[in-house]
Amino acid sequence: MDFLNKPFQITPKIDVPDLGKGILAVQRFGEFVREVRENSAIIKDARVLNALKSYEVDISRISLGVELEPGRNTSGTKVAPTADEVTVSTNTLEMKELVTKVVLEDEALEDNIEQSAFEQTITSLLASGVTYDLECFFLHADSSLTTGRELYRINDGWMKLAGNQYTDAEPEDANWPLNLFDGMMDELDTRYLQLKPRMKFYVSNEIYNGYRKQLLVRETGLGDSALMGATGLQYDGIPIQYVPALDALGDDKARALLTVPTNLVYGFWRNIRIEPKRDAAMRRTEYIASLRADCNYEDENAAVAAVIDMS
Repeated sequence: MDFLNKPFQITPKIDVPDLGKGILAVQRFGEFVREVRENSAIIKDARVLNALKSYEVDISRISLGVELEPGRNTSGTKVAPTADEVTVSTNTLEMKELVTKVVLEDEALEDNIEQSAFEQTITSLLASGVTYDLECFFLHADSSLTTGRELYRINDGWMKLAGNQYTDAEPEDANWPLNLFDGMMDELDTRYLQLKPRMKFYVSNEIYNGYRKQLLVRETGLGDSALMGATGLQYDGIPIQYVPALDALGDDKARALLTVPTNLVYGFWRNIRIEPKRDAAMRRTEYIASLRADCNYEDENAAVAAVIDMS
């Protein structure tokens, strides 16, 4: 049976010698992406380019510099407008190979004899297992690193790629983290301020709790809501969301990212390969999964990343 030319199938009978390599079928691939989004804090807000057919995909944007001009000069004579400047910029997703494994004990296999249920189990375990690491990879990857987790050294992620970097907020200031939020907004070019109603602050725990504490000392309805956890936090009309993956580095630094959520772009190559490896002695099967993914911005200049030393 040629599994490379057929939709992905996992055979629950683990002694079948020709199980070979498989590729997730369209339906299972969709389930994988949906589950990743449902279990994430920031990926679910970002724009996904799904089931890509190439290792490289361009994300192009066109900016049109339009300026109004008078149709007539001071003497009343008609004049032609000057040409507007059109700029085409391109960011590229370059798929990076990532690997992991899902281990299933024989008891689990016996409980999932039906083909569809078994495939769904593998897909669900894979998606839920890699979601946090994918968010860490998309956020913290930095190809200039020489130490730390090897996963982060093969790419550049959203924090590194943001067109505006901010590090000047003082955490000991009485206005922390309001000074951080103000400083990040000040980094944006004024043309992007019209996007404020659509923007969001993604923050680490130090920043999120710091803002809650600021609200709690104020005798306002917003402070009461922060105490009760009744509504999401906002600053200057911009939602504030805690992202656990922003705390993943454990380096005594607070991190925040300000942008329009759909300005964050990521993609998966359409083929996710899963290969079984039998461990008969331990009565279990390891499923080695290989996928390709990358992230970037549609417009990196509409994003501000902040890294603040808290030590």
